[in-house]
Amino acid sequence: MRRVWGLLLALLSGWLVASAAELNLPAVALAGVPITVSGRDFPPNTPLTLHFTNAQGATVATLSFQTDAQGAFEQPVRLGQTGGLLYRWQAGAQTGEGRVRVIPAWWSLLPPLLAIALALLLRQVVLALLGGVWLGAWLIAGGEPFTPLLRVVDTYLLDAYADRDHLQIIGFTLLLGGMLGVITRAGGLKAIVRTLSQRVRSDRSVQLSAYLMGLVIFIDDYANTLFVGATMRPLADRFRVSREKLAYLIDSTAAPVANLALIGTWIGFEVSLIADSFKATGVPLEPYWAFLMSLPYRFYPIFALAFIAWLLIWRRDFGAMYRAERRARTTGKVLADGASPLASYESAELLPPDHLRGSLWSALLPILVALGGAIGGLFYTGYYGALGAGEPTTLRAVLSNANSYISLTWGALLGCVAAFLCAVPTRALRLREAFDAWLGGVRSMVLAVVILGLAWSIGSVCEALHTAPYLVQALQGNLSPAWLPALTTLTAAAVSFAIGSSWGTMSILMPLAIPLAYNLTAGMDAPTQQFYLIATLSSVLAGATFGDHCSPISDTTVLSSVFAGSDHIDHVRTQLPYALTVGAVAWLVGDVATGFGLPVGAALLLGVALLGVLVRIVGKPTPEYRA
Repeated sequence: MRRVWGLLLALLSGWLVASAAELNLPAVALAGVPITVSGRDFPPNTPLTLHFTNAQGATVATLSFQTDAQGAFEQPVRLGQTGGLLYRWQAGAQTGEGRVRVIPAWWSLLPPLLAIALALLLRQVVLALLGGVWLGAWLIAGGEPFTPLLRVVDTYLLDAYADRDHLQIIGFTLLLGGMLGVITRAGGLKAIVRTLSQRVRSDRSVQLSAYLMGLVIFIDDYANTLFVGATMRPLADRFRVSREKLAYLIDSTAAPVANLALIGTWIGFEVSLIADSFKATGVPLEPYWAFLMSLPYRFYPIFALAFIAWLLIWRRDFGAMYRAERRARTTGKVLADGASPLASYESAELLPPDHLRGSLWSALLPILVALGGAIGGLFYTGYYGALGAGEPTTLRAVLSNANSYISLTWGALLGCVAAFLCAVPTRALRLREAFDAWLGGVRSMVLAVVILGLAWSIGSVCEALHTAPYLVQALQGNLSPAWLPALTTLTAAAVSFAIGSSWGTMSILMPLAIPLAYNLTAGMDAPTQQFYLIATLSSVLAGATFGDHCSPISDTTVLSSVFAGSDHIDHVRTQLPYALTVGAVAWLVGDVATGFGLPVGAALLLGVALLGVLVRIVGKPTPEYRA
């Protein structure tokens, strides 16, 4: 009897161990692109065999692994044959099976390419993003096309909105919309226009003010878009500056300035990525010092800011932006015919009564409170985050541990409170009117929230389809160290353009680029190796910003359209030629030339001068307007 019970207990314990073992493969793999196979709760130090067969039962691949002392393993796997594959694994007496779908690698580019093509063709960004997400869901699931359409809503959109960071961005956007609604209804923006009009005399001075304001607000790119857009939009309309140009000024100062700032939300994130990659690779260099040394090599952000200065100095534009500016100056139409701005601030429920002059502080105080609340939140969350992590509460540690998303949400909430306090006690608005205006401002942001959700969804689709690893592999190849910074920039730009996220691109590429640069230059002297290492990590940071600027599915591009009150596709269409021009000069004069020995100082001077010459030769004088 004891033997029977012993046998039953052995079988039961074996079944429990077997059922606890977990082998993880992605649902979709790309032919020729490595995927990660991992497992846990296997028997410790045990050989594991993974066998792949196709639909006809023929063997595709047989792989062997070894579990570690904890019964876990993680290995890259490369599958060459496309189609549905059955895999079986065996580790000791335990077995299991599953399925993986292998598709041609270039298919992973189709969802973002379709979304971009539809956006430019249909001029309907929601339909374009829906098409891209649906195509990605179809490629992932296979089979008939109707079920993937359901997955767009019940999986990808819901997952995008369920993410805590995404919810905080949505909360930030909606709260800011409500705050701007109260400010507008109470006559605050009217007062800003009236006050600035005493000093701003022309369309050029409006653009210069927006540019300088964008340089000053370097703490965060989201806060930058809010403050510059909310403050300058009414004034830009008055002096007939097109919404497309205002959106470009906002977008092209927000991220570049945040990318270069020594204090802000970006630096903590960037330094943490550099530190983790240095630690994993064994690079004997202090991460913060490496960040500082990389600043002169951030060619795209630097040249983007210089390019705007040349546009203002020469008073010239070209391409679609010139046509938009000429339309605005000559006809007074700051929006193109048929344009659909992502946010409308001219609805009847937001416009102030004619008799209400408005107070300057009713506009500036809520915006300053929102900005100050966000900055205070950064230091608050960073301080306690550093304490919780056991780090010293230095400025670097505080910024590295700060939570920018929740800080911005706090700032927006405090801005709403300040807007109500400025409007209701001063009797500019009754409480009910202020609340209705707040709701109207929130409603004006609904379309932006939908687009953000779809942009995040297509990013999730690209992640499931391994778009970024495919682009990295396709552009990597056998590299000469001299070409490493230039090709790293192209890779970062391509990944950022495809997934619509500069931070996501940095997270993907930094752990790949730093080991590649360090190992590729292992036989060189220390100064040369350090140069290529710094230039390469700079290319990741600058290239990610470049691709993000060009991408219509980027959240910062969307928010720039929102706060400028611009049609999103018009913003992308007019900004793209400028971004490509700056990107080409930054790549040739910056990345390529310095990789082959041009001093960085000479590259910066040459690039800035070349951009000025291009604006002067290619650009056309824009009509001048004075109120």
